[in-house]
Amino acid sequence: MKISKKLSVKYGISARSAKQYILEGLVTLNGKPVRKDTDCIDEDFELKIPEKQKTEPEKYLLADSGDVIFFDKPVFMHSERHRIDDPVTMEDILAAYSHEHELISRLDFTTDGVIAAVRKGVEVVSQKKIYLAYVSGEMTGSVTMDNLIDAEKRTKVKVTDLSGGNRTVFTPLSYKNGFTLVQAEIEKAARHQLRAFLAHLGHPIAGDTLYGGTEHCRIMLHCAFTEINGFSANSRLTDSFYLFSN
Repeated sequence: MKISKKLSVKYGISARSAKQYILEGLVTLNGKPVRKDTDCIDEDFELKIPEKQKTEPEKYLLADSGDVIFFDKPVFMHSERHRIDDPVTMEDILAAYSHEHELISRLDFTTDGVIAAVRKGVEVVSQKKIYLAYVSGEMTGSVTMDNLIDAEKRTKVKVTDLSGGNRTVFTPLSYKNGFTLVQAEIEKAARHQLRAFLAHLGHPIAGDTLYGGTEHCRIMLHCAFTEINGFSANSRLTDSFYLFSN
C-alpha cells in the first residue's frame, strides 16, 4: 500500500492531499520527514498537524435567535477546512460556539461579511442577502438577472442564456476612478454567481482575476446583510469595506 493511501485512511483525507503533504515534508517516519510516496507494509507514518489556534466565537458573533446564528467572517479566512493544517475557519468558530447548528452559507476566502448557521432540523423558509461589490467600469442603471449557472466540473462557472436561475438585482450606488460600487440583492446564490453575473455584464469585480477583474489584494465582494426566516443581521465590517480611501 502506498504511503498516501495509508495516510488517507488514517486521517480521513484524500490521497491527493496526502501526496501533497508528503512533498511538503509534513509526513514523518520515526521522526524523520518522508518525501517520496513509496510502498509500505506495517510502518506507522505520522502527519504533522499544527495545533489549532484558539477560537473566540464571541469575537465574530453578530446575533443569535436560538435557531439562527449570524457571524462576521473576516477576509482571508476559509468558511470550511480545505486542508488538515489550515488555520482557524468559520467551521471551527461555529463548532466552538454550538454543536447544534450547521453553516448554511459559505463565503470565499477573500470575501467577508455575514455568514449564517441554523439549528439542525430547522427549515429555512425565507432568506435574503445584500452584497456590496466594487466593479470595473461605470454601471449606470439597475439590472436584474436570473440566468442559470453551469458550475459542473468547472473552476470558473459559466453563465448560460437560459432563465430560471436565482434572481439577482444589481443597483449602482456610486462611481469613482473607474469603479462602481454596486449593491446586489439575492435570495439564494449558486457558487460564484455574483462574480460570474457581474463579469457577464462587463463589470468584473475588482481583484477577481479569475473572471477578468483587475489585480487587487482581495476580491472586493462583501456580504453586508443577511435575513433568515425573518431574523437578520448587518455586518460590522461594512464601514471598512472600501476600494479608495476618502
